[in-house]
Amino acid sequence: MKNHRVISFFVAFIIGLGIIIPGCNQTREWILNVSFQMNELEGYPRSDQLVIWLEKPDGTFVKTLFVSEYLSYGGYNDPEICPDWTTKTNWEEASQEEFDAVTSATPAIGLVNMEFACSNEVVPKGEYNIFIEVHLTADYNELYSGKVKVSRRKYHNQLLVSYNPDKYTRATYDVLSSVQISLNE
Repeated sequence: MKNHRVISFFVAFIIGLGIIIPGCNQTREWILNVSFQMNELEGYPRSDQLVIWLEKPDGTFVKTLFVSEYLSYGGYNDPEICPDWTTKTNWEEASQEEFDAVTSATPAIGLVNMEFACSNEVVPKGEYNIFIEVHLTADYNELYSGKVKVSRRKYHNQLLVSYNPDKYTRATYDVLSSVQISLNE
Protein backbone atom coordinates (compact mmCIF):
# COMPACT_ATOMS: atom_id res chain seq x y z
CA MET A 1 0.00 0.00 0.00
CA LYS A 2 2.84 2.36 0.88
CA ASN A 3 4.62 1.54 -2.42
CA HIS A 4 1.38 2.26 -4.25
CA ARG A 5 1.21 5.78 -2.70
CA VAL A 6 4.86 6.46 -3.55
CA ILE A 7 4.32 5.35 -7.16
CA SER A 8 1.11 7.43 -7.38
CA PHE A 9 2.97 10.46 -6.02
CA PHE A 10 5.79 10.10 -8.59
CA VAL A 11 3.33 9.60 -11.44
CA ALA A 12 1.40 12.73 -10.38
CA PHE A 13 4.67 14.63 -9.98
CA ILE A 14 5.90 13.67 -13.46
CA ILE A 15 2.54 14.54 -15.03
CA GLY A 16 2.62 17.87 -13.20
CA LEU A 17 6.09 18.61 -14.54
CA GLY A 18 4.86 17.80 -18.02
CA ILE A 19 2.19 20.47 -17.67
CA ILE A 20 4.23 23.12 -15.85
CA ILE A 21 7.58 22.98 -17.65
CA PRO A 22 6.26 23.45 -21.21
CA GLY A 23 4.28 26.44 -19.93
CA CYS A 24 7.50 28.00 -18.69
CA ASN A 25 9.01 27.85 -22.15
CA GLN A 26 6.00 29.30 -23.98
CA THR A 27 6.49 32.56 -25.76
CA ARG A 28 4.42 35.29 -24.16
CA GLU A 29 3.05 38.15 -26.19
CA TRP A 30 2.25 41.68 -25.22
CA ILE A 31 0.39 44.35 -27.15
CA LEU A 32 1.81 47.81 -27.74
CA ASN A 33 -0.88 50.35 -28.65
CA VAL A 34 0.19 53.50 -30.46
CA SER A 35 -2.33 56.25 -31.09
CA PHE A 36 -2.04 59.73 -32.55
CA GLN A 37 -3.87 62.36 -34.53
CA MET A 38 -2.46 62.72 -38.07
CA ASN A 39 -3.02 66.41 -38.75
CA GLU A 40 -3.79 68.09 -42.05
CA LEU A 41 -1.08 70.66 -42.81
CA GLU A 42 -2.19 72.74 -45.74
CA GLY A 43 -0.09 74.72 -48.15
CA TYR A 44 2.73 72.44 -49.19
CA PRO A 45 3.27 68.98 -50.67
CA ARG A 46 4.09 66.41 -48.04
CA SER A 47 5.16 62.80 -48.07
CA ASP A 48 4.06 61.72 -44.56
CA GLN A 49 6.43 58.74 -44.67
CA LEU A 50 6.28 57.22 -41.22
CA VAL A 51 8.24 54.63 -39.28
CA ILE A 52 7.93 53.29 -35.72
CA TRP A 53 10.71 51.38 -33.97
CA LEU A 54 12.13 50.29 -30.61
CA GLU A 55 15.64 50.66 -29.20
CA LYS A 56 17.33 49.63 -25.98
CA PRO A 57 18.19 52.49 -23.59
CA ASP A 58 21.81 52.38 -24.83
CA GLY A 59 20.63 53.16 -28.39
CA THR A 60 20.89 49.61 -29.75
CA PHE A 61 18.25 49.01 -32.43
CA VAL A 62 15.71 46.32 -31.44
CA LYS A 63 12.82 46.13 -33.90
CA THR A 64 10.92 48.02 -36.58
CA LEU A 65 7.22 47.93 -35.72
CA PHE A 66 5.84 49.84 -38.72
CA VAL A 67 7.22 51.36 -41.91
CA SER A 68 5.22 53.07 -44.67
CA GLU A 69 5.37 51.47 -48.11
CA TYR A 70 7.41 54.02 -50.03
CA LEU A 71 10.01 54.15 -47.27
CA SER A 72 10.22 50.35 -47.10
CA TYR A 73 10.53 49.88 -50.87
CA GLY A 74 13.56 52.11 -51.34
CA GLY A 75 12.78 55.47 -49.78
CA TYR A 76 15.19 54.47 -47.03
CA ASN A 77 17.99 55.17 -49.54
CA ASP A 78 17.12 58.89 -49.53
CA PRO A 79 19.10 60.48 -46.66
CA GLU A 80 16.44 63.18 -46.21
CA ILE A 81 13.60 60.74 -45.42
CA CYS A 82 13.44 59.54 -41.79
CA PRO A 83 17.23 59.70 -41.29
CA ASP A 84 17.17 58.65 -37.62
CA TRP A 85 15.59 55.29 -38.51
CA THR A 86 17.63 54.69 -41.67
CA THR A 87 20.90 55.14 -39.77
CA LYS A 88 19.79 52.65 -37.06
CA THR A 89 18.48 49.79 -39.16
CA ASN A 90 19.88 47.62 -41.91
CA TRP A 91 16.53 47.60 -43.68
CA GLU A 92 18.01 46.42 -46.98
CA GLU A 93 18.88 43.19 -45.13
CA ALA A 94 15.38 42.67 -43.65
CA SER A 95 13.91 39.24 -44.24
CA GLN A 96 10.82 38.98 -46.44
CA GLU A 97 8.85 37.86 -43.37
CA GLU A 98 9.90 40.94 -41.37
CA PHE A 99 9.29 43.21 -44.38
CA ASP A 100 5.75 41.86 -44.89
CA ALA A 101 4.93 41.98 -41.18
CA VAL A 102 5.67 45.69 -40.68
CA THR A 103 5.11 47.38 -44.06
CA SER A 104 1.80 49.13 -44.68
CA ALA A 105 0.27 52.21 -46.28
CA THR A 106 0.86 55.60 -44.69
CA PRO A 107 -1.93 56.30 -42.19
CA ALA A 108 -4.68 58.65 -43.36
CA ILE A 109 -5.40 62.08 -41.90
CA GLY A 110 -7.38 61.72 -38.66
CA LEU A 111 -7.21 59.58 -35.55
CA VAL A 112 -4.86 56.61 -35.95
CA ASN A 113 -4.75 53.60 -33.63
CA MET A 114 -2.16 50.88 -34.21
CA GLU A 115 -1.56 47.66 -32.29
CA PHE A 116 1.67 45.71 -32.38
CA ALA A 117 1.96 42.20 -30.96
CA CYS A 118 5.48 41.54 -29.71
CA SER A 119 6.86 38.33 -28.25
CA ASN A 120 9.09 38.28 -25.22
CA GLU A 121 11.64 36.38 -27.34
CA VAL A 122 12.19 39.43 -29.55
CA VAL A 123 11.41 42.13 -26.97
CA PRO A 124 11.89 40.70 -23.46
CA LYS A 125 10.85 42.46 -20.27
CA GLY A 126 12.70 45.69 -19.67
CA GLU A 127 12.77 49.34 -20.61
CA TYR A 128 12.93 50.54 -24.22
CA ASN A 129 12.84 53.76 -26.17
CA ILE A 130 10.12 54.04 -28.78
CA PHE A 131 10.37 56.35 -31.77
CA ILE A 132 7.98 57.55 -34.44
CA GLU A 133 9.63 59.46 -37.26
CA VAL A 134 7.57 61.32 -39.87
CA HIS A 135 8.95 62.87 -43.05
CA LEU A 136 7.10 65.89 -44.41
CA THR A 137 9.04 67.45 -47.25
CA ALA A 138 12.65 68.03 -48.40
CA ASP A 139 14.87 67.32 -45.38
CA TYR A 140 12.22 68.14 -42.76
CA ASN A 141 11.35 65.34 -40.31
CA GLU A 142 9.63 65.15 -36.93
CA LEU A 143 10.80 62.62 -34.35
CA TYR A 144 8.47 61.57 -31.53
CA SER A 145 10.11 59.67 -28.71
CA GLY A 146 9.45 58.27 -25.29
CA LYS A 147 10.01 55.31 -23.01
CA VAL A 148 8.06 52.09 -22.77
CA LYS A 149 8.47 49.59 -19.96
CA VAL A 150 7.69 45.97 -20.79
CA SER A 151 6.49 44.21 -17.66
CA ARG A 152 3.40 42.48 -16.35
CA ARG A 153 1.88 45.85 -15.51
CA LYS A 154 -0.03 48.11 -17.85
CA TYR A 155 2.00 51.06 -19.04
CA HIS A 156 1.02 54.40 -20.58
CA ASN A 157 3.16 57.29 -21.82
CA GLN A 158 2.97 60.32 -24.07
CA LEU A 159 5.71 60.88 -26.66
CA LEU A 160 7.58 64.17 -27.08
CA VAL A 161 8.51 65.71 -30.43
CA SER A 162 11.80 67.07 -31.77
CA TYR A 163 12.41 68.60 -35.18
CA ASN A 164 15.08 67.91 -37.80
CA PRO A 165 16.07 70.50 -38.77
CA ASP A 166 14.23 73.15 -36.73
CA LYS A 167 10.45 73.38 -36.97
CA TYR A 168 9.31 73.74 -40.56
CA THR A 169 8.34 77.40 -41.02
CA ARG A 170 5.26 76.67 -43.16
CA ALA A 171 3.76 74.21 -40.68
CA THR A 172 1.55 75.86 -38.08
CA TYR A 173 1.50 72.78 -35.86
CA ASP A 174 2.95 69.30 -35.65
CA VAL A 175 2.11 66.58 -38.17
CA LEU A 176 1.15 64.32 -35.27
CA SER A 177 -0.54 65.36 -32.05
CA SER A 178 -1.72 63.52 -28.94
CA VAL A 179 0.90 60.81 -29.50
CA GLN A 180 0.26 58.13 -26.86
CA ILE A 181 1.51 54.62 -26.21
CA SER A 182 0.13 51.98 -23.88
CA LEU A 183 1.16 48.43 -23.19
CA ASN A 184 -0.99 45.46 -22.25
CA GLU A 185 0.17 41.92 -21.69
